[in-house]
Amino acid sequence: MHVSELVGTDEWHSAEGRPYVVYKYAATLDGRIAAADGTSQWITSPESRAEVHSLRAACQATVVGSGTQQADNPHLAVRSAKDDPALRVAVPADQQPWRVVVDSRARTPADARVLDDAAPTLIAVAEDADTSHLEGTAAVLVRLPRSAQGHGLDLGALLGELRHRGVRAMFLEGGPTLAASFVSAGLVDRIIAYIAPALLGRGKSALQGGSIGTIDDILRCELLDVARSGPDVRLIARPQR
Repeated sequence: MHVSELVGTDEWHSAEGRPYVVYKYAATLDGRIAAADGTSQWITSPESRAEVHSLRAACQATVVGSGTQQADNPHLAVRSAKDDPALRVAVPADQQPWRVVVDSRARTPADARVLDDAAPTLIAVAEDADTSHLEGTAAVLVRLPRSAQGHGLDLGALLGELRHRGVRAMFLEGGPTLAASFVSAGLVDRIIAYIAPALLGRGKSALQGGSIGTIDDILRCELLDVARSGPDVRLIARPQR
């Protein structure tokens, strides 16, 4: 499949008034995205990781939660053939998507990798968060109301801010708590799962928390495509609504 098909470009119009949300995760055969000690690099193959850069490049924002930022300190910028000859991306590296950290308590440190000048960065924080340590950094700080449930930020307000900045589609890369919030709110439009032929037995699962507590409320998905990505399997699905 072409990158535009993987991220569902022809469906972006269906997310009326907000960015189209593409949720991507990488897991083992037993559904673990990280080991019990928190380590997660690398579960999937170099081929899958290179493809993910192409998927990032096709969207206008790459979004993670504060837990992922704290655990992995990701860079989130799209690498290109100029940086790594093994990678090929859909747009030049100087046209980077927004790097977005959803960080209600402003825990992102001033030396975080997302705060370099490789790509624009937006940090979404709660209205009462102390952001003094981030003053003078390259990040755009956006204050948003907390969610009605009291955990995290109002996702509708976040999507509104991204839409205001020209984001038509966002690439949600985790972590499991933020992803579960998007799923529970009915805000995931497409799921891209990379499954590695490996087992962990213990560790984090792709979703953590959320409002689905019984099999009666299970979110069924339509499987759109199954393909190999190096030694991994790539699944494309969309929620049935």
